[in-house]
Amino acid sequence: MPEIVYLYLYLFWSMMGACVGGIVWTLLSLPFMFALPREFMQKYFSQPHFNKSELAIFSEFPANLIRNVMFVRLLASPSSGRVRGLAEAYKDVSSFIRAYAKFLYGSLLFVLIWLFGTGFIMVAVITYDNLSKIS
Repeated sequence: MPEIVYLYLYLFWSMMGACVGGIVWTLLSLPFMFALPREFMQKYFSQPHFNKSELAIFSEFPANLIRNVMFVRLLASPSSGRVRGLAEAYKDVSSFIRAYAKFLYGSLLFVLIWLFGTGFIMVAVITYDNLSKIS
C-alpha cells in the first residue's frame, strides 16, 4: 500500500479514538450531574442567571448534558461565571465536586484538542494529497 493510505488509516483511527474519548467523557460526566446538590441547581440554575428559554431548553435531555458542561466549566474555572453573576458559585459545593469538575474540565480540553487537532491534520493531508495530484 502507498504511504498515504497508512496516513489516512492512522488519521481515521485517531479520529475514532477522539470520538470514543468524547463518549467516555460523557459517561464520566454523568455522575457529576447527579452529584451536584439540588440546592445548588435551584439556586444557580434559575431566573436571574438564566432566561426562561434557557431554563426550558437546558432542563431536558439531551440539552441537560450541555448544562452539565456549563457547570463543569463554572466550578473548574470560577471566573468564567462572572457575566452571569456566578463567580462565587463554587463556594456552595464540596471540594470533592470541585476537584472532579477540574478533572472533567481538563479531560474535556484534552479530548477537544485531540479531536480538532486530528481533524485539522486530516484536512491538511487531504489538501496536500489533492494538490500533489494536480501538479
